[in-house]
Amino acid sequence: MIVSVLSDVSPILLLLNFCFVLAIVYLVYQRFLHPLARFPGPLVASLTDLSKFSYFWSLQIDKQLFALHEKYGPIVRIGPNDLSFYGADAVAPIYKSGRVMTKSHFYDGFTTFKPNLFGSKDEDLHALRRRQMAHGFSTASMTAMETVFDRHALNLRTKLDKYAETGEIFDLKTVLAFYAYDVLGELAFSTQFNSQVQDDPELLPPINDHIFLASLYGSLPSLLPYSMRWSQYLPIPWLQGLMRSRLKIRNTVSECVGKEIREQTNRPDKSKNLLTQLIAATDPETGAKLTEEEICSEAFAFLVAGSHTTSGTLTLLFYHLLHNPNIYKRLVAELDHELPVLEAGSVYPYTGLENRLPFTMACIRENFRRTPVFTMPLTRNVTKAEGLEIDGQIIPQGTTCAITNYALQHNPAIWGGDHDTFDPDRWLAEGYTKEKVNYLMPFGMGHRACIGRNVAMINILKCVTIIGRHFSLEVMDPEEELEMETVGIGEKKGPLMCKIVRKRE
Repeated sequence: MIVSVLSDVSPILLLLNFCFVLAIVYLVYQRFLHPLARFPGPLVASLTDLSKFSYFWSLQIDKQLFALHEKYGPIVRIGPNDLSFYGADAVAPIYKSGRVMTKSHFYDGFTTFKPNLFGSKDEDLHALRRRQMAHGFSTASMTAMETVFDRHALNLRTKLDKYAETGEIFDLKTVLAFYAYDVLGELAFSTQFNSQVQDDPELLPPINDHIFLASLYGSLPSLLPYSMRWSQYLPIPWLQGLMRSRLKIRNTVSECVGKEIREQTNRPDKSKNLLTQLIAATDPETGAKLTEEEICSEAFAFLVAGSHTTSGTLTLLFYHLLHNPNIYKRLVAELDHELPVLEAGSVYPYTGLENRLPFTMACIRENFRRTPVFTMPLTRNVTKAEGLEIDGQIIPQGTTCAITNYALQHNPAIWGGDHDTFDPDRWLAEGYTKEKVNYLMPFGMGHRACIGRNVAMINILKCVTIIGRHFSLEVMDPEEELEMETVGIGEKKGPLMCKIVRKRE
């Protein structure tokens, strides 16, 4: 009887009915029976990774994830196998558990040559690369390379002098981007990009496009690595544009690294920078050196992470200072008191600046907290068979866990009801820095923390001391509301138009 009935039913209808039943089973399992079903979150997030894709696509993933935490609480399910945290007790288990918490497939989307220090999921490879590169990024090595920073800092000072002479209104955001790109160009490639001289925004690398593409790829981990291979064949204009941008940066890196490797042995100038140190780097245990492709991979990461995050951070810092004139006045007063007037052709040395300038450092920390530029979820996978306790919950093996800097650094349970206020004085309160610094992650945390912290801090302090000590800076629109845009790395949307004059000493 059943056979005869089925024989009269269209095969297509049977297939549709079967798919419908599968969909219902999948929905019921994901929403009610999955190991993460006990955690709250949007319905669509429990069913598909497209929810994460949409967060990145909105260019507001930081605000969206924070809003989810405000609605659902300290642990939110943001994907079929993904949890987002923003509680203080989640920080250490996720980022200080060593190899128990490994990087997720999200980082595969950033691979352009080979997996580098930032993106590698292989803990053994990461440990090897860290050993090979640690010396080059040490404070001692950075101090030895300080002439590279100073050369471009002087170009910045010269450029600002010209604006002071002419009274021309200029975009500080673009000026800082030129500076950061020139510094990283020489550090990473031994190349003089001279963008501060050429003054053409079109010469800046399309880093936003690369990060956006990587974040979109990484938000759909079930499609990797096939999505990266097949996307070149898809006739989608915006996708092809992003891929051309990534290829443009890749080609620049390949050309510069190859040229440096070929010419290094014959060049009389043996000055050090990150690229020369990468070429010479060896594993302290095995003596192994990096291949040209591996050097390209790391140099690519230097440029993308180092220049873009630094200029974005500086732009946001000056936005906050200029829109809080009393705070800026205090910062300038500290610089005037602590730093001597420098003659033309000089830059303040980095050594000792962080200790000498407590209020300036408080402003920098508060900028890191209030408007973090690293806005993508810093994802880790639970590898322990028995799971791992995070924020009072046992999280099962295989779960992808993350904290987003913006959500963590605006959690009112940690920072109070004034978390949206730019208030450097919070970092000067007795015991505050020691307590709260563990919840401030501008460079990540744990054994996978960013190796370029010293590069960033030197750049930031060079710019702040030059501008604050020798110029009076004024923003053209003191009532401008800050609007952020993020592709995984955030920045101020639109220009920061200013005018500048030299201070009378």
